Amino acid sequence: MKQVDKMEIVHSQSAEFIEQGEQGKFLKMIPDTFLIKGDEVDGKYNQGYAIRHLNRRDILLIDVVEKSSKAAVKKFVEEGYQIKGILITCDAILETAYADLKTISEDAGGAAIYAHPRNNIKDNFKTKDITKRDPVLDSFSINIFDLPGASGASVVVYSEINDGMLFPGEDAVGSDYSSDLTTFSRPEKTNANNDYGLAESWAAFDTEFSFLFPRKGKPGFNLEEGNQIDILNTLGKS
Repeated sequence: MKQVDKMEIVHSQSAEFIEQGEQGKFLKMIPDTFLIKGDEVDGKYNQGYAIRHLNRRDILLIDVVEKSSKAAVKKFVEEGYQIKGILITCDAILETAYADLKTISEDAGGAAIYAHPRNNIKDNFKTKDITKRDPVLDSFSINIFDLPGASGASVVVYSEINDGMLFPGEDAVGSDYSSDLTTFSRPEKTNANNDYGLAESWAAFDTEFSFLFPRKGKPGFNLEEGNQIDILNTLGKS
């Protein structure tokens, strides 16, 4: 398994680099991992991600469904990449989708779309169960953690690549880009029971990770054990 040399985490993979990056373009964060700034909502950009397989051909997208990302996905297809799947971490991601799932899949070269089986997606397109063992997900060393999200069923995506990368969707919100801090919090409470369940799930989370890439806010880079403990303690605080 390819590991990341922590000395590679330089200024170009910083919060400043992301903040200044162009909307709708995939920005390389660390080896074979890219962030894309999607639609701007309430003054903040939604963030999606792409993981490139070690075969340098296959791509997995995470929460990339917005109109502002459409051209970048098309460019992947035109350049000969095979998009093996689009992972949807929770229903809320599709609130800013530019089209129905069939169209999004076709625009990504016929990519499968993975979603939680308890989703409330009002679409007839047949999605794959993101919580089930799957050869495509296995090939990207992906594990799925089923968490009770702020607004219902959701998942956290974990990949063993690069010493462990965590993609929590909307289940963890990064600090503002204007802040000097790198902290994470649960999303705004909309349902007390869901929020309590999410806190309990984060409190019990024990998988090590070096990078945390949220849907909103600054990512966490090169996280040591102490950083991980602090993050999980904050996310798990009731």
